[in-house]
Amino acid sequence: MVLNDKQRQAGADNFRDAVKISRRQMLTGAVAIPSAAAMYFGYEELKGEPVRAGLIGTGNQGCYAHIAQSNPAYVDIVAFSDIRPSNQARARQYFRDKYGPRADKVQLYEDYHKMLERDDIEMIIIALPLFLHAPATIASLKAGKHVLCEKLMAGTVMECKEMVRAAAQYKRFLSIGHQRHYSYMYANARSLIEQGVLGDIRHIRAFWHRNQTGNGAPGAEDGRFDSWYPPVPKEDAGVDFQKFGYDSIEQMIRWRVDPKTGGGLMVELGSHQLDACSIFLQAMGAAHAAEGAAHHHILPTAVHGTGLISYFKNDRKLPDHAFLTYEYGPDAQNAVVMYSSISTNAFDGYGEQVMGTKATLILLQEAEAYVFQEGAGKDTRINWAESRVSRAMADSGSTRAWGAAVGVADTLTSRGYREEQEHLAWLIRSGKPADGPDQPRCNGLIGLNDAVVTLVSNLAMDVRKRIVFKPEWFDPASDAVPETDPDVIGKT
Repeated sequence: MVLNDKQRQAGADNFRDAVKISRRQMLTGAVAIPSAAAMYFGYEELKGEPVRAGLIGTGNQGCYAHIAQSNPAYVDIVAFSDIRPSNQARARQYFRDKYGPRADKVQLYEDYHKMLERDDIEMIIIALPLFLHAPATIASLKAGKHVLCEKLMAGTVMECKEMVRAAAQYKRFLSIGHQRHYSYMYANARSLIEQGVLGDIRHIRAFWHRNQTGNGAPGAEDGRFDSWYPPVPKEDAGVDFQKFGYDSIEQMIRWRVDPKTGGGLMVELGSHQLDACSIFLQAMGAAHAAEGAAHHHILPTAVHGTGLISYFKNDRKLPDHAFLTYEYGPDAQNAVVMYSSISTNAFDGYGEQVMGTKATLILLQEAEAYVFQEGAGKDTRINWAESRVSRAMADSGSTRAWGAAVGVADTLTSRGYREEQEHLAWLIRSGKPADGPDQPRCNGLIGLNDAVVTLVSNLAMDVRKRIVFKPEWFDPASDAVPETDPDVIGKT
């Protein structure tokens, strides 16, 4: 989507006006009083001591999201675990920036099972490579800890189901890190859809485009500019990778591009946006509730697509380009979502374009939101006649890329990492039963739904055919999974 400055200003003003957010509030965070996020997402300021937490995995996500964005008033990270010396050193610096002199008291464990033996730790945050999510989550739940596990929930559908079952068995909260459920920007986008500002939605275009080629630099095909294919840090060269389930030191470092350890584009990027599309289509269902539309987590009925390694010529094992089409049923007005993720051009960046009969909503890079009315020019400033939002909505999504500085982000610019931690801590400290109605906004069941959609997307690209989703794949009580379904992999 190419917009000039005037069009961007008009679209941004239209969005802010429709949700009653002024330009000053968006730029300064003026409405983000300390309890604003809590009020907006249905929880309160924490009463009592912060929840004592352990962090397993201090790579990019563990440091940039879960240490930097944590709120010490809710969560006190007292221990962490990582097998890589380079990650351990980085985490130490993040803890110093977050906690000051007391950071050195945050205890390091190479073996996270030792950390789980601590009775004083109530909550575990898991930011490990994908193939380690399930064993770490289940071990943590079994040890009596509540868990916030990064997305994607796990590497197989059965592992996801086992995680849901373990949370139920041990009566502990399980939250999955699809942080768009805790985003101010996406919550307001949902509100617009529920108001009917966009009209009926039949199509969403979602995309995440990056340039991992050094802008076409010579020799880039070997992955030297690919952020998912970094060199092995010298500090990590001595790690006993086999002890921790890796086939090589390179696989340990480049786990995102190997099917044994990661899931590639759809797991790391696409899962966020498929989750956002479910949020948008659920909001449309809520808008049509009077007409009998269901208000639940909206899931596609079928997917087909193409995934290929079209650029890189190294030992990468997962696609560097992905193009998929998702079909939705009557509960989503038979909408179609088209998704693309590419690694050779970053012109579009990433975002979602939600196209309705009355207007188009564009969300870009979790930082910018635009609304353009049908029948009006893109540079037209609209005075909305629709009702304005004045209260929190029930579900939401994400906002703005966090800055390099460590600190507690304000509500308006938070991507949602802080809020998902806060909400889980509040649930724990308030004494809410883990098997009760009050749950994390992206609990294990929603995480399972998102994982099924994402993992089946990878299967559709592998088998190169249209796959119809089966209800039993989304049922944690069923042992049916797509990975072994004859209709997916072929009859033997």
